Amino acid sequence: MKKILITLLMLAAGTSLQAQQKDVFIDDIEKGWKTKPIENVVNGSIGILLEAFHQTWPTYVTRDACSVMEQGLDHKVLDPEAGYYVTIDATNGYAEVDNGGTDGLYMQACIWNRSNGHKLFAVMIGKPTDPELEVVCFYDYDAQAKRLTPEPNILSNFHRKSAGSQISHWLPQEGKELRIIEYDLPLIYAHHFPWNGMQPVFDKVDLAHHLMEKLGESQDDSFVVPFKGKKPEISDFVSAILSREGLGEALGAMASVWEKHLSGKALPKDRRITVDTKNGYVRYDATFDEGEEVYIEYCYWNCADGKHKLVGENVSVLVNGRPVDTELTGLTFYWYDNDSHKLSFKYAFELGDQVEAPDGTTGSYRNLPRQGKTIEFVFQTDKGKVTKKLTWDGSKFVK
Repeated sequence: MKKILITLLMLAAGTSLQAQQKDVFIDDIEKGWKTKPIENVVNGSIGILLEAFHQTWPTYVTRDACSVMEQGLDHKVLDPEAGYYVTIDATNGYAEVDNGGTDGLYMQACIWNRSNGHKLFAVMIGKPTDPELEVVCFYDYDAQAKRLTPEPNILSNFHRKSAGSQISHWLPQEGKELRIIEYDLPLIYAHHFPWNGMQPVFDKVDLAHHLMEKLGESQDDSFVVPFKGKKPEISDFVSAILSREGLGEALGAMASVWEKHLSGKALPKDRRITVDTKNGYVRYDATFDEGEEVYIEYCYWNCADGKHKLVGENVSVLVNGRPVDTELTGLTFYWYDNDSHKLSFKYAFELGDQVEAPDGTTGSYRNLPRQGKTIEFVFQTDKGKVTKKLTWDGSKFVK
């Protein structure tokens, strides 16, 4: 019945895939969609919304998706040899065209229900070559006005970890979280944008270990920690971490100041380095105009097996005293092997309990322990600050 309803609605809208417009390049979509509303959209179903988008910005992938919907199908392989297929999930308001790993276009579209009674509609169209490009178009759908209004600033707070990385947007078929996957091989980062009732909002970025396994990435990401004496100190860990390439803006800035610190040179104005060797703790503070503060912390914990150490790295940003989550912020963990003298990335899900942001969170920051084994998480919410804690027990983090 739902499949029949989709077909009838598309026919009632007066749309026709037979009257095809000339396809546009996705470069032209990228340049033009932000300033071009789409009128006379009769309802907010995935079929009608995608057809309205296609009539304004026609491509063969949106045409194929609309054609499969007109046939009342939820899946159809259009090119078995290439693995090119269309998936329609009307129940979840989702459509996808998979290019089968070829050089052709691919597409996703989805709908979120907004708390104000409107809908947020998103269409992502990508091409993998010449050059690689993905365009994500967001629209507010107002059923009373029958209009799709562009919302170009939905992902304005997304920033890459590395300038030369590749980006892939994943619209949700199930659930409501949008993710942006950043490929900076051998590392793969997942930028998480959970739904807040009106739009996806940036929450955190982490290393996407499961994606590395899926893609068969097996590169050794470990690196040696040079040190003098019987064992490394916190400064040795920090030096090894900051000596890597592709650190990103925040760690790159600290690396420059850290080098001056090690050389005994005067530090730049509004920069400070704190080293507590006894307690295994380092902190870098930087202040900027307009009340922006960045601090980066390092500490380490001994492991119960006597063979490893866990090194923690925290990047936090505050503006006028209020925390701001960006692609720069968050926790990173490194696993040190006493025998090989190497550090490697350790993924948070492997380390026991994790902390979830409470509802209404607008920003967060963390404090690594200068003494003790407890990490403090502070969440700024619309009702005030909420503090949560995790404590290292030698094998894992516990609440």
